[in-house]
Amino acid sequence: MNANASSGPTGPASAAGDDTAPDCIVIGAGPAGLLAALLLGRRGRRVTVLERRPDPAGAAPAAGGSVIVQPVTLGLLDQAGLLAAASEGAGRMLGAEAYFGGTLAGSYRYEELPGSPLPYALSLRPGALLGGMLAALDALPNVTLVWGAEVESLGGTPGGTRTLTVRTPGGTREYRPAYLLAADGRDSATRALAGIPAEVTASGGGYLDAGVPIPPGWDELTRAHFGAHGYLLETRRGEDGLVIVWITDAAAAAAVLDGPVEGLVKVWSDVVPRLAGWFARHITDWDQVRRVQHHSVRARTWSTGNVVLLGDSAHGMHAFAGQGMNTSLQDAVCLADAVDQSLTGQDTGAFDAFEQVRRPYIEALQNLQATNTPARADQAAPERERAPEFEVLALGQPEIRPLLARAAAHQARYAAAAHH
Repeated sequence: MNANASSGPTGPASAAGDDTAPDCIVIGAGPAGLLAALLLGRRGRRVTVLERRPDPAGAAPAAGGSVIVQPVTLGLLDQAGLLAAASEGAGRMLGAEAYFGGTLAGSYRYEELPGSPLPYALSLRPGALLGGMLAALDALPNVTLVWGAEVESLGGTPGGTRTLTVRTPGGTREYRPAYLLAADGRDSATRALAGIPAEVTASGGGYLDAGVPIPPGWDELTRAHFGAHGYLLETRRGEDGLVIVWITDAAAAAAVLDGPVEGLVKVWSDVVPRLAGWFARHITDWDQVRRVQHHSVRARTWSTGNVVLLGDSAHGMHAFAGQGMNTSLQDAVCLADAVDQSLTGQDTGAFDAFEQVRRPYIEALQNLQATNTPARADQAAPERERAPEFEVLALGQPEIRPLLARAAAHQARYAAAAHH
C-alpha cells in the first residue's frame, strides 16, 4: 500500500500514489470503506482511499467503543483474513433471549442456526478491526491511502462521470476515477456534492447506556427486554464488561434524567431484578451514563453516474438491533463486487440491482427502529411487533446471501492464490 508523503509513518508516495485516474476512489477510511478498498485491491484494481483525518492514529479512536458484529459479518471478515485482528479485545456472545413484559418469549443459540458461519457473535472494538484492515492493505501496492484529504468539489455532469478536486497536506489534486465509493458517513459531503437529497432524521426517543463489569455466572447470552418501560438490552461490551442499553420514549427518559442516578437504577432494576444489586453497586454517578442522539439517513438514491453511496452515507440508522456496522460491512462486500463487475463490463446495472434488493430491507429495519424510539409512550407498537428476527440478524438479509456467497468465492480464490 502506498501513502501520501504528508500523511503518516508509512513513507513517501510512489508512482502509483500519484495516479489521478484510479479504478475506484473510496472516500472515508472507516471499516466499510477500508473493507471495500481491500477487496477491490485484492482483485487487482487500482484504489485510492481519501480520509479527512490526519493519520491512522486519529482514525481508530474516532470509531471507539464497541459494536456487536453478527456471525454472518464475522464470516465475511474471516474470509478476508481479518477475524483474528477483529477478535482482539472482543467479547463473545453465544446467543440471545427475548422477554416480553418480563416473560421469556424466545431463546436462541447461534450454533443451532443452520448455515451460521460461526457459533458466536462478537462485541468488538472498531479500532482493532481498523488496525487489521490497515495492515492487510499495507501488502497491496495498488492501493493508496491519502490522509488529511478534504473533498472540495465534484466536476462533470450530475448523473454522469464525476471528477474530484481534493485538498491534501501536499496541495490540491484532481482525480478522475472510474468509480467513487462514498463512505463518509451520515453527513456525507460527497453525497451533498453529488446532488443526492437525503432525509436525516433525529430519533424521537431517548437512548441511555452504561457499562458495568461482567456479573458472576454470566452465561454469554444477550438479553432483550421489551415492555412498558421501552426496550432494555444487556449485552457484552468488549471482553471486560457488559453494556446496559435503555431505549424509551423521550418523556420517560427526560423524567429520569431530571432526578438522581438512583432513579435510573430503579427503572433498570425493576426490569431485570436479578441484576438490581449489581446495578446499585456499579452505577453511582451520572458521569457513568452515556446519552446519545441517534439519526436515520434515507438517501433518495444510492448511486448516480459513477458515484455510489456506501453504508451510513446511504442509510445511517439507530443503534437498536446493532445493525449499522453489520449492514455497512455487508454492503461493502456486495458493492466491491459490483464495482469489479462493472469495470469488466459484466454487469453495469449491478448498483441499481443491489439497491432494489437491499433498500426494502434497510427501510423496514429503520421503521422497526422507529417503533422502538417513539416521542411518546402511546406511540409505541405492541411488544411482539418491536422485536427483530434473531435469524435474520445473525445470518443477514436472505435476498443478499447469494451476493455475499459469490463475493466469498472470489475471496477464496484470492486466498488460495496467495497461499501458493
